[in-house]
Amino acid sequence: MNINFSRYDTLTTLLAGTTAALTIVISQPAIAKTPQEVASIAGPLTVQINSSLGDGSGVIIAKNGKTYTVLTVNHVVEKADVKYTVRTSIGKNYQATSVTRLQTAETDPDLAVVKFESPEEYPVATIADSDQAVIGTQIFVYGYPATGGLFGAEREPELSPGLVTSRPRNRPEGYTLRYQAVTWSGMSGGPVFDSEARVIGLHGQGEFGFAQTSSGEVAPIKTGFNAAVPINTFIAKLVAAGINKSELKVDNTPATQGPVSTINPQDAQAYYFRGLSRLDQDNPWDAIADFNRALASKPNYTPELYFNIGNARTLLTSTSIDSTRAPSAIQAYTLAIEANPGFADAYYNRALAYLDNKDKPKAIADFQKAAELYKQGGRTSAYQDALNRIKQLQ
Repeated sequence: MNINFSRYDTLTTLLAGTTAALTIVISQPAIAKTPQEVASIAGPLTVQINSSLGDGSGVIIAKNGKTYTVLTVNHVVEKADVKYTVRTSIGKNYQATSVTRLQTAETDPDLAVVKFESPEEYPVATIADSDQAVIGTQIFVYGYPATGGLFGAEREPELSPGLVTSRPRNRPEGYTLRYQAVTWSGMSGGPVFDSEARVIGLHGQGEFGFAQTSSGEVAPIKTGFNAAVPINTFIAKLVAAGINKSELKVDNTPATQGPVSTINPQDAQAYYFRGLSRLDQDNPWDAIADFNRALASKPNYTPELYFNIGNARTLLTSTSIDSTRAPSAIQAYTLAIEANPGFADAYYNRALAYLDNKDKPKAIADFQKAAELYKQGGRTSAYQDALNRIKQLQ
C-alpha cells in the first residue's frame, strides 16, 4: 500500500558495555497458550524505558548476576546525552548503566540493548525462530502504551493480539515482520510474542501509511498495519551487541498453533485475514472481494471490514490509471463510522477522501471529529497530526 511507517516515540542512546550470562536451552515441546497466559508471561519480562524525551518499552533477554539486559528498538534510546530509566513490572525504577546502539547507519536494523543493575529477581524472555512467523501466524504485541492521558511511569501494560500479514525480504531499518494489531504510542520496543509466549520480534512501527491521491498529494492514511524487527535479525547482530548466543534462552520448537489458512478460506475470519494480507501486499481488488465474502457470512465484522474496504478503495484511487473507475472510499468509511461512531481512524481517512473530492468543509469536520476522538483516547501523535491537517485547510 505504498506503506512508509511512522515511528511512535523517540528517546535515546549512550554507548555501551558487554556482559556474560547463563546458558539455557529449552527442548521440551511448545504448547499454545491462551491470551491470558501470554499476558501473564509477558508482564514480568516487559519493561518501560523512560526519559525526558518520551516513552518506550523493552524486554529482558538476559541476566548475569545483578546485571539485566533489555532489548528494545534504537529510536527509543537514540540520544546519547539523555538519561534513561528502566521501570520494571513491579514498579521499580533503575538508571540504565549502558546503552549499546546497534543501528549505526540508516541501513542497520532499528535495535538497541540497554543494561541495568538490580538485586531483584526478574525472569528472562524465551526467544524463538522468527522465520516460523509466516503469513497468518498469531502474534501478541505487549508494551506500555501512552494512552488515556497516562505517560511515563503512569503507563499500564497492554496485550494486543494480531496476525502476520506479510514477510517482505527487505524493509527500511529491518522491519520485515508485518502484522495487523492495535498498537499505541509508547509500545515501541515492546516484544512481539508467538502463540507460545516466545519473543519473535520487537515492535516499533505503525499507525499510518502513505497513499498518493488522484490530485497527486501524498496523504497519510490510517491502516492498522504495524511492523517489528524479527528476533532473528537481532541474533545476527549479537557480536555487535556484545552478547553470546549461549547467554540467551532459546526455544526453536515449531509452534503447535498453525497459521490461518489463506489457500482455501472457509469462514469469515479466514476471508477477512486473506483480504488483509492481500491489501498489505498491494492487491486491492482481490482484498475487496475477500472482505465482501467475510461481510456476507459475518455481518458483525462490519466496522473493521468497512474500514479496510475503504483503505483498499483509497489504494485503488492512488494506483488506477483511470482513478474514476475506482469505487468511492467515502461510502465504506461512512459505513464503518455508522457501525462504530468512535472509529477515529475512519473519520480521519474519510476526511482525506473528502479532501480528494475537493470537499474541504466535510474534510475539516471529519478531521475535527478524529482529533476529538484521538484526544479522548490518548493518541497524542495522531491528535496532533489531525490538528495540523485542520490548520493546513483553514
